[in-house]
Amino acid sequence: MIPARVVVDERERASGVPDELAKLNVRVYFSRLPVADYVLNPEIAVERKSVRDLVASVYDSRIFDQAAKISAAYAKPFLVVEGDSKEVAILARNMKSFFGAIANVSIAYGLRVLYTANQRETALAISELLVQARAKPLARMPSEVPRKAKSTPLQQVYLLSSLPGVGRRLAEKLLSKYGTPRRVMALTAGELAMTGGIGWKRAEKIKEVLDSKYARYVEAAPQSRLEG
Repeated sequence: MIPARVVVDERERASGVPDELAKLNVRVYFSRLPVADYVLNPEIAVERKSVRDLVASVYDSRIFDQAAKISAAYAKPFLVVEGDSKEVAILARNMKSFFGAIANVSIAYGLRVLYTANQRETALAISELLVQARAKPLARMPSEVPRKAKSTPLQQVYLLSSLPGVGRRLAEKLLSKYGTPRRVMALTAGELAMTGGIGWKRAEKIKEVLDSKYARYVEAAPQSRLEG
């Protein structure tokens, strides 16, 4: 089997995580990434923060800008918080406002948050994300309608959930509000941004995908495609 690959931002060289990834048989390619610290594939990227940096980023508002950028660039963004989580109570000025900020970026931008104790655990988390990204999808729950028997409403949900940053729940929300996929796709960026859970960055990305003229896609090696 071809070893898993990850593109890592140059500024992460000294963090220790790339070295731990190499021990896990993950091929590491360094690049100056404009967004995220680790890019696993065209859909999945990881931003790594120490507990101290996470708390600081909440109070200087960097976390909101970073969450907006990574969610606009990647459909499945992750935030790995590395260190002793008990430090949050020491460093945060107000626990309610801290968790409010984390909840906000998680819900508004679909940012998935993972906690690790050290560089080795961070590497393990990234390695397992790579494994799961390459694995076959898990079987659906019995209560879910099988793909081959999906109805028109399910087809409509699948259609909209393929848009950048739009999952099943958000697709259902859009359909409930606007009625049909055609009406949703005809919305302006401003109208889309007014729907809770989308925001301006995601709305602009959706309109870019819908309105850009098609140019034939040419498959490239993972490194050249992901490097920024």
